[in-house]
Amino acid sequence: MVLPLKRLGAAKSRLEHPDRAALALAMATDTAAAAAAAGPDLVAGVLLVTNDPAASAAITGDGLAHPDDRPTPVVAIPDLPDRGLNPALRHGARAVARRWPGHGVAALSADLAALRPGELRAALLAAPAAGRAVLADAAGTGTVLLCAAPGSPLLPHFGVGSHARHVRSGAFDLTGPLAAAVPGLRRDVDTVADLAAARLLGVGPATRAVLASTAANAG
Repeated sequence: MVLPLKRLGAAKSRLEHPDRAALALAMATDTAAAAAAAGPDLVAGVLLVTNDPAASAAITGDGLAHPDDRPTPVVAIPDLPDRGLNPALRHGARAVARRWPGHGVAALSADLAALRPGELRAALLAAPAAGRAVLADAAGTGTVLLCAAPGSPLLPHFGVGSHARHVRSGAFDLTGPLAAAVPGLRRDVDTVADLAAARLLGVGPATRAVLASTAANAG
């Protein structure tokens, strides 16, 4: 599972929030934790691709006493291409193939504050055993999950209208079959309105802590 994350100072530029960088880190932390909890039978490992050392340390658990106790590892690598999202994902996919040979690869948005492990399991189980699969965001135009079965290239086409581009490139569309069954998986957060929608679904502990701290400081 590949999670791309910008440097925190540049992340979530459309999110008008006083603690934008802290919130970007918290959402990525909750996303990685949910992905790691989806089960080692489906997620052999979570690979964070980022050039932000603070985010890398916080999310991979370098500050924890026993980070290796987790059944599904969360590790980080630098974004060596450093040329945007799609090159970062291709770089991450190559690293996944080396680290976990024989497994498929999936790209997951790192801003899924309300993601539940069971939702990710449902999507991965719904993906075909061959080829690629894609799941649209709540708006229906972006992509929150792109999967490639073992032996298939990821071929990411993220950006404006990415869901349609992924479908046109041959990815099986999971959006119709899953529909409203995976609301947290489809609820990426780019704006204040997105954040409000995620809060209604119930955000993860790291995101919840940042929001509580912001509210306390505002009070």
